[in-house]
Amino acid sequence: MADKRVGVVIPSLNTLVEDDLRRYLPADVGYHITRVRLSKTGGRVTQEELLAAGREAVQLSTLLSDARMDAIAFNCTGASLSNGIEGANKLREDIEAATNTASTTTILSVVRALRAAGLKRIVHVCPFTAEFGADEANFLRASGFDVVVSKGLNFTDARVAAKMMPEEIVAIALDVDHPDADGIFLACANVRAMEATETLQRKLGKPVITSNQAVIWDLLDMIKHPAAAKFVARAPATA
Repeated sequence: MADKRVGVVIPSLNTLVEDDLRRYLPADVGYHITRVRLSKTGGRVTQEELLAAGREAVQLSTLLSDARMDAIAFNCTGASLSNGIEGANKLREDIEAATNTASTTTILSVVRALRAAGLKRIVHVCPFTAEFGADEANFLRASGFDVVVSKGLNFTDARVAAKMMPEEIVAIALDVDHPDADGIFLACANVRAMEATETLQRKLGKPVITSNQAVIWDLLDMIKHPAAAKFVARAPATA
């Protein structure tokens, strides 16, 4: 039986979070999932639908706390940042209040992970269109980061983005990297970015943070698990 248990609320169309949890969580940490409906209008997810998913995630997180989780995350990058910094913090606070459990959301975990890695100037890659990429980049800038490059891949369906192979993600990140950036953030909980990090960090010599990596790190950090340390590499000091 697991020593600790973490719960994660994910969008209904997500196909990869369970894979990353199964692959990367320590064996003594159990995980449990619940899903929130992510609706579409005209075949695309809108900002209002992202906001609605965030609101619904608060109540759905109580399904996880019923099973006595040690920490809970709402893992959807876009939905966790769509209401700005104040809204992002309120969403986390609402989940924590509803569950009486230490809680986080994707974007807050990402910001914490970027800071823990010592990153200030970053390259940002978003799988989706310019509208969503701009929201992410602006949130990062408002959080104190210099976004040197922001690249959107123009997917309109996360299920299609999920089919990108890690090797494709590596090639994209290598192509958009910038010498002024001290690290890279690969956004979205439904891409195989976490599988690409080791290769990218070796090739680039700089930290790479992904949405799922940040959430796993933050969950482990909240439960004070020693394995948390291996998930965020600190950037080397520069003159």
